[in-house]
Amino acid sequence: MMTRPQRKNNPAALRLRLLDCAATLIVDHGLPALTLENVAREAGVSKGGLLHHYSSKDALIGGLFDMVVEWFGSQVDAAIDADKTRLARFSRAYLQVIANIDMSVPAEKRLAVLILMLSSDPHYCARWNSWVDERLREHHRTDTSPMARTLRLAADGLWLSDLGGGPDSVAATRQDILQFLQTLDPGPATATPNADKGGQ
Repeated sequence: MMTRPQRKNNPAALRLRLLDCAATLIVDHGLPALTLENVAREAGVSKGGLLHHYSSKDALIGGLFDMVVEWFGSQVDAAIDADKTRLARFSRAYLQVIANIDMSVPAEKRLAVLILMLSSDPHYCARWNSWVDERLREHHRTDTSPMARTLRLAADGLWLSDLGGGPDSVAATRQDILQFLQTLDPGPATATPNADKGGQ
């Protein structure tokens, strides 16, 4: 008698599916739609199965935040690697990733989740600021000039425009803004007095 092959558990894949479903619910229906019941239903698992991986709604949101920030960081790193210019490399990459967001691409749509989380929860604002501070310490030799700071603030302004659905969130306009900012001279980096050694 033949036995049916047992399906292997893949906890990492299930956790990713749960986070993707959570992100989709937030993007499509707003933060109030993020309930454990809704996420479990969208992922096709029981609520108990969800709680096995994320013990509470806060744990689920924390995992979602970590996923989006990790993805964003990987995109910034890829943009830095492709940039042969030394000065303001991190700031230009930060701007490039945000300016090139395409909300029709599911992975990039996750950034809308991050925008909503940062606009509604001081805890995640603090965690985001810590991430940015860490990256700036890493790149303190190249990204402390006034122009580098201006590029990052311009990128944050584009995120704010996205959140409000402003006219500058149109793809063609974003590209015009990006191309203009990329023509500006970043100027020399200004080392901060207490900057750690190292960096790019």
